[in-house]
Amino acid sequence: MSSSRIFILFSGALLLTACSTTPPDNTTGSGNVACTMEAKLCPDGSYVGRVPPSCNFAPCPGTSSGSTASSSSMPQTVSDNTISFSVPSDFALAVQGEAIQKPSYIPPCNDGFTYCLYYTGNQYQGTNFESAGLSIVKRTDLTTKNTCLTRQPDGYTSITPVTHEGTTYATSVFAPLGDAAMGHYAQDQLYRLSVGSSCYEFRTRIGSTQFANYPPGTIKEFSTSDEATLQASLDSILHGITLKDGTSLTFPAAPTQS
Repeated sequence: MSSSRIFILFSGALLLTACSTTPPDNTTGSGNVACTMEAKLCPDGSYVGRVPPSCNFAPCPGTSSGSTASSSSMPQTVSDNTISFSVPSDFALAVQGEAIQKPSYIPPCNDGFTYCLYYTGNQYQGTNFESAGLSIVKRTDLTTKNTCLTRQPDGYTSITPVTHEGTTYATSVFAPLGDAAMGHYAQDQLYRLSVGSSCYEFRTRIGSTQFANYPPGTIKEFSTSDEATLQASLDSILHGITLKDGTSLTFPAAPTQS
């Protein structure tokens, strides 16, 4: 790993919260289940929503409720009526209130995510790799374009964001971020999107355990090449996000630490 790597500190409380299996209170006052309002794109171009009581997506036309054929032929695409994004086959999606089904010491997304796309592939089994993910948070506390693009990430005070002005939106990036503790570390990049009156925050993360902590010969090293490959997958998800009208987004390149 490069000596210029930066790291993120994760508390035990954060891990316990992120991996909690306690179900959210998704009921209305009348006791009816109220599912979140995402829509999934089906292979035939139609959309299906989440249905109670499980709040899973309804089956696409031409498939049974237990069939996965529709998702195997193309990435799952989700829209919240402002942005749309795709979930590759080697990633899983958790929405606000759902537990991440592949827990790790370093969670792929911080607690409080609106969406968490986390890596579930097995390419890096037997290495010191821990987790990777892209979190999406709708920042309702950042109500203006300026605060959305420039408000410092939690725990930071002096990072200068790089910004990009689109025709109907604006984006920014804060990088690099991080810290380290107890032999675990992660590399994060944080992006923001201001569109209309909405502000979204996107955070990519790759977490690993210190390779030197393992007895020699017991595992392979999660190499810088492996990390670059996985970061490219996260970047591909990020740059595949579109607005509701199909407008593609441009995010500034993340600065690297010299």
